[in-house]
Amino acid sequence: MRPRLTDDGIRPELDLHGCTVNEALHLARQLIIESVRRGRDSVRLIHGMSTSTPGKRTIKSALTELIENRELALHVSSAFKSEGHMIVALRRRGNRHIPGRMTLRNISHS
Repeated sequence: MRPRLTDDGIRPELDLHGCTVNEALHLARQLIIESVRRGRDSVRLIHGMSTSTPGKRTIKSALTELIENRELALHVSSAFKSEGHMIVALRRRGNRHIPGRMTLRNISHS
C-alpha cells in the first residue's frame, strides 16, 4: 500500500500506510504547511495501529513527537490523538481559503 491523500476541499486526509517513518514525517510536515497556506482549519493523519516491537520508532510515535516538540508551532494549534489517526488543528494566521483539492503531488515534491 502507498500513501494516499484525499481532500474534500475542507479537510485533507493523509493515509500514511506503506510509508517509512521518514517518508511519513516529510509528507505530514508538507501537508500541514501547505494546508495552512491554503487556509485550511485541520488535517487528518492516518498512521494506523502501532503493533511493532516496543521501543521501535513508529509513524504514530514519530508524528506525536513532531507535534509535541513544537517544531511546527507556527502552523499547529493542537492535535487530537485517537487510535489509528490524529486530527491536527491548524493556525490560519489570516490566510484566506484557497479553493481546490490537494494531491500527493502538491506535497511530495516540496
